[in-house]
Amino acid sequence: MTNPQSMVCFLLLLHITVEIFAMRCEDGYERNFHPWDRMPNDGLTMKDLLEMKEDIENLKQKSLESNVKDLPMFDIRYDAIPEKCRTQETPQNCGEATACIKRSGYYHLKLPQYSNESFLVECDAHTEGGDWTVIQRRQDGSVDFYRTWAEYRQGFGNIDGEFFIGMDKLHALTNYNGPQELLIIMVNDTTAGEKEAKYDDFAIGNEENKFVLKRIGRYTGTAGDSLTAHLAQPFSTKDQDNDKNVESSCAVAYLGAWWYTKCHSSNLNGHFGDASYGKGINWYSLSGHNRSLKYVKMMLRRRRTLIK
Repeated sequence: MTNPQSMVCFLLLLHITVEIFAMRCEDGYERNFHPWDRMPNDGLTMKDLLEMKEDIENLKQKSLESNVKDLPMFDIRYDAIPEKCRTQETPQNCGEATACIKRSGYYHLKLPQYSNESFLVECDAHTEGGDWTVIQRRQDGSVDFYRTWAEYRQGFGNIDGEFFIGMDKLHALTNYNGPQELLIIMVNDTTAGEKEAKYDDFAIGNEENKFVLKRIGRYTGTAGDSLTAHLAQPFSTKDQDNDKNVESSCAVAYLGAWWYTKCHSSNLNGHFGDASYGKGINWYSLSGHNRSLKYVKMMLRRRRTLIK
């Protein structure tokens, strides 16, 4: 005979499965909340499930009463840190956030030097040992990356799809968290499988310094090095031209935003799928200037190896 408690649990999960809605979070990201398809399948109690249902109902009611963008930030339930893993302090990086639970997902970080408020990030706990904070992703062209300086400073997009974390947060993550490794995973239309470029000492300046590409460190990988040429260059967008090209704006000419010189060896914020010269998502050593990469993911973590 079926356990009554198990049946209640099943019905409650079934109810939660169909409760799917969209929200815009305080840090500018939009996301679709799908509690079932990413919920961990271990460690859940009846109390946890009832709290999940109550949270969903409360959020639905609030969304009817006020603008969705004004709703407070909330913990993503399927990635909420279990009680046994919680500490008094909000984690400052994905290494701290996933140290106990060892699960990729969405977590709140807080960097006091940046803000007293926490912000939502995606943590990758599996690639090359994990601890990665995802800072940018391109995959389907659903988000426009030809944006203004203010938008790049703040960040934009869908954190579970295409997005950019924002230059202010990127500056904080690369200056207040110890030395950082940058990993860029790329897929193009001619080479099978993923290629990667890793730099072992990545940091950018603040807005006063135009988010200059301060350091990148040593390159290793399979995609070739198409970032070193941009070292020491300030960031440029379509409405703020900081490049070295005196004849025109590289951001406008190549439909992106980057640490342009005169103009680029890489353009990872370029126009998705654009095969026009230099206007697509380019990594010259892998895709040249006339092919646009099909997929890009940029990630950071605290450096694990000593620089020799």
